[in-house]
Amino acid sequence: MNVVDPASSLARWRLVALLVAWGAFAAWCVSGIPPSVDLPAHAAQMQTFADVLRGNPEVSAWYEAHLPLGYGLPIWLFLPVTLLTNGAFAARLAAWTVLMLFPLAHLALARTFGRPSWTVVLGLPLAFNISYWYGFLPSFFALPLALLALALYLRALRGSGRVVGAMVGLALLSTATMLSHLVSFGALCVGVAALALTSDSRKRAVGLAAVGLAPPLLLCAARVLTLLSRAFSPGDHTVPDYGWGSHFNWLLRNYRPEGMLAVVCPLVMTAVFVVAYLRHRREEPRAPWVLFLALGVLFLLTPKALSGAWLIHVRLPVLAGFIALLLVDPARIARPVKALLLLLVVPSLAETARFHWRFKHEVAGLETLVAQPPPPGVHGYVSLVGNRSQGSRLVYLEHLGQWWTANQGGVGHHFFANGDHLPVRFRPGRSLPQWMDASSAEQLAPFSALLVYGEGPLPESFAGFEETERVGSWRRLERR
Repeated sequence: MNVVDPASSLARWRLVALLVAWGAFAAWCVSGIPPSVDLPAHAAQMQTFADVLRGNPEVSAWYEAHLPLGYGLPIWLFLPVTLLTNGAFAARLAAWTVLMLFPLAHLALARTFGRPSWTVVLGLPLAFNISYWYGFLPSFFALPLALLALALYLRALRGSGRVVGAMVGLALLSTATMLSHLVSFGALCVGVAALALTSDSRKRAVGLAAVGLAPPLLLCAARVLTLLSRAFSPGDHTVPDYGWGSHFNWLLRNYRPEGMLAVVCPLVMTAVFVVAYLRHRREEPRAPWVLFLALGVLFLLTPKALSGAWLIHVRLPVLAGFIALLLVDPARIARPVKALLLLLVVPSLAETARFHWRFKHEVAGLETLVAQPPPPGVHGYVSLVGNRSQGSRLVYLEHLGQWWTANQGGVGHHFFANGDHLPVRFRPGRSLPQWMDASSAEQLAPFSALLVYGEGPLPESFAGFEETERVGSWRRLERR
């Protein structure tokens, strides 16, 4: 007769309750109009991708679909959701899925090292990292996949469970990570290599790593070479920039209304766990420390901008932050310190919630206007107040009007279709203005309808449009 341990049963129910509460909080954060810079653009990509595949002639005249490697897996993965609903819902669901994957990935790593499940609470603020705020959906999606892949590799190294199954899982997860975002895949490769080279059974560890990483490495090799060559050749892409100082001050300098605790809280936790590990390193496994050091060094070596990608380095500290929470058994940390760490999580998430509420209140009215389809032709978005909001240094207003395309489809603009890294791009010979400054009638010429954000009189360049609806600070204009 099996006897169920009441303590373990209670712990499981507490974990379930935590995940349910977190899921509800995450759903509220991504509902409506969340403060996430690029998310509306990715949502518009999703909807346009679906319209092209459906054969919408108006959309297909401007855009075409292709399958780039190393970026965009969430757009393909959530295509069925987009086809059944729209790009706006699919993008929000994708963002919610990632917010749920972070604690699950943390839990998988915690169990690999025999850490208690409650430590998942400490990692919750890390889910709101720079990839969330900037809405880098492919990068955001790839981060927990990389953590899950590391957990599988560690299980295989320990020989626990079915090694063959773990290797198949690692190959699938590493490929999914690569197809989502190459930077996160690079971090995964660095982490696996560090674990393999410092393993007691190095030959076996290297062999397992080769089996798990070979498929995505072979798939992306040509793409990586192309991107590296772009870094050293002239073009209209972002100029390479190492940005040494920004490795230490970018997050603290730029996280303002979003909440300083979103940076301070993980830094404090990392410091506590590092100190505890150094004091008890002889009694603790070496693997978490190796991973933490490898990911930390990778962060310091990664440039700020390279091969057309921007803010590469600040996407990586979240991985090291999660690993830091596994460095030592929390039982070795004094109880008052553990209580303080847990208490820090509450105000950090409260700051995050407050900023979401303020932002949604500021842009109220947009949901009403995007609920109605645009007229035939090209529809666009202009902000009369610049691209910053709530005193933040992040450009939350940059793509905000692309929720119209994401909800209703049609021919929209400014969702990265001028690049080759996303599944939707302009057809050869076609292009539309991206960010518009509202001062040029020439820029506005292709558009039949506009969403305009900001109070005050319209510029003279808008003389060809008339206002058809106004809600809050939002106006809908249509060509006279």
